[in-house]
Amino acid sequence: ALVMSTKAKKAAGTGVRYTDAQKKEVVDFVAQYNTANGRGGQSAAAAKYKVTPLTISAWIKALGGGKAKKAAKAPKAAKAPKAAKPAKAAKAAKKAGSKKGVRYTTEQKQEVVDFVASHNEANGRGGQSQAAKKYNLSAWLKALGGKKKGAKPVAAKAVKAAKVAKGSTNRELEALKAAIRKLVG
Repeated sequence: ALVMSTKAKKAAGTGVRYTDAQKKEVVDFVAQYNTANGRGGQSAAAAKYKVTPLTISAWIKALGGGKAKKAAKAPKAAKAPKAAKPAKAAKAAKKAGSKKGVRYTTEQKQEVVDFVASHNEANGRGGQSQAAKKYNLSAWLKALGGKKKGAKPVAAKAVKAAKVAKGSTNRELEALKAAIRKLVG
């Protein structure tokens, strides 16, 4: 059986009303704290003023303040790019355990495309796979003109035969429809 409590519940206390000046003081505190420390102003204000972080967030949005502007960093001096071979750069990145890809120069990319072309001339096919293994690459070969061979002639003939068969099937169906119309109608 369900037993209910006979104790009276305490009435919820009414919230404190803050003036606009008090709200602005809290928002200004958040802005100063964030400027000095980078972040954490809302948490510090919540602890100091005994106000919930959600309330402080609403005040910041309403009053349009609280976010510290970051100081502009001085631009770094541009370094001259090194002309490393793709294989060495890829191996170095792999050894370093880097999960990010390596950026290759146009000359390095062209070297790989030339490798693919020479391999395909010598062996007929497989240049792209061999380049991917040798240089540890992904698929940017097409963008630089590394041409893929079209479908094999056997596949093209099979597609053409299927289209012809489909066309003849459609013609046969149309002939059957016409014969049925003559019989029915």
